Amino acid sequence: MMTKDRFEYLLDAYGADFARWPADARDAGRAALHSDPQLQVAWAKAAALDDMIRLPNLVPSAALRDQIIASATKAGLRARRIRRALLAVWSGAGVAATAVAGAALGIIIAHQLSAPMRADTVFYQASLQGADDTDLLGVEMASLDVKR
Repeated sequence: MMTKDRFEYLLDAYGADFARWPADARDAGRAALHSDPQLQVAWAKAAALDDMIRLPNLVPSAALRDQIIASATKAGLRARRIRRALLAVWSGAGVAATAVAGAALGIIIAHQLSAPMRADTVFYQASLQGADDTDLLGVEMASLDVKR
């Protein structure tokens, strides 16, 4: 048994055509529709809305197309096929040039911004792996046998 709220929810979500409803709710929806006059009114409104928003498949006839082209020709308009081809070529080249320039600029900026971090990393790694100045001076002083 379907509740009135569930029926109205499905009606709002899927419209008045039961074929669009979830398969497990179709039979219960039809039964609820036949048993409740309020649901019949809601279903009729949804069906009217479905009919109103359903777009017809409009295909212009060849005669209408020819008439539009003839009236444009009489008005002095002509096709712009060459301009469109040039525009397509130039716009593609512009996009490619912009992409290359952006990539180059990104590499340069990233290199400049990461320089201090790279220097700090090198200094840190050097301090971990190598001997520092005090160790070297201590070794030199010991080899000279200088009294402190």
